[in-house]
Amino acid sequence: MEIRRRKMACIILNSLIGGALSALVCFAQSSPASHPAGKSAAQSSSASASAQASSPEKVVLKVGEAKVTKADIDYLIGSLSPQVQKAVALRGRKPVGDEYAMMLLLSQKAQSDHLDASSDFQRKIALEKLQLLAQEEYRHMTESINVSPDEISAYYSAHKGEYEEAQLREFVIRKKAADSKAGATGLPVAEAKARLAAIQKAIESGTDLKQVAKQFDVPNVVMVNPQPVTVRKGEMLPALDKAAFELKDNQFSQPVETAQALVLLQMVKHQQADLQAVSSQIEDSLRQQKLKTALDDLKAKANIWMDPDYFKTSESSSGESAATPATPTHP
Repeated sequence: MEIRRRKMACIILNSLIGGALSALVCFAQSSPASHPAGKSAAQSSSASASAQASSPEKVVLKVGEAKVTKADIDYLIGSLSPQVQKAVALRGRKPVGDEYAMMLLLSQKAQSDHLDASSDFQRKIALEKLQLLAQEEYRHMTESINVSPDEISAYYSAHKGEYEEAQLREFVIRKKAADSKAGATGLPVAEAKARLAAIQKAIESGTDLKQVAKQFDVPNVVMVNPQPVTVRKGEMLPALDKAAFELKDNQFSQPVETAQALVLLQMVKHQQADLQAVSSQIEDSLRQQKLKTALDDLKAKANIWMDPDYFKTSESSSGESAATPATPTHP
């Protein structure tokens, strides 16, 4: 939501300020940070503290009768990208003032040319206001939602299957397409399967995993990592996820073919993600659920009507004829 608000704050200024501040950014990147000649670091720090202590309502820019306060410029600078903010901090606010003044000049001329009186302009302003208000309310609703530790614990207990984890070893061989050119990286599917079978046999016979890796690993072709990785159910490709979580401890999967490789999985052990490790994820999920419920409730209580002849559903998206709209519930 903040992104949209910042976009509105700079909707005109960004197009104007780009040239001057782009040069400022490049200059800041290519030059070391330094204080103006003749001033010590302590003096600069003191001047900065003095500027920050001034009243937000202090007028810092005038264009004709228009007055711009320190708060206006500070808000604008806070709406710029971190990179530009850093450049402003290093090199001063003068380019910002120059471009803000130009924005005011152009806006004043637009008013004198009555460009703000056009219906399209008025619709644009009204739409922007609607969007800003809607986004502010969305932010307000989001921030008003509370999720208690008891709710998080209850959700975790009811959805433990979602937080099942596995420690897996992965053995990956890059595939070579049947029609690939000579010298292409990878192995043909049949050869890749045979190599994976040999790796599995070596491990099952008790060969040290580091020795297996040394024997079979081929950079960018055969990847043998003796260290297990921890994955959560649902994180991998569906085919790999299904193959992995059907395995028992120490069991190997059948080779799983993906778009670019063949993968052999060995289940080291199943485990459950700790509540503390997933509590923030659960909290976010519950917050989104509560927000959706609140939005659905808001919509259900509103008296919304749409002209069925204008707001038609296309046949391609609904599978139903757009020629038979639902009977309106509001005249």
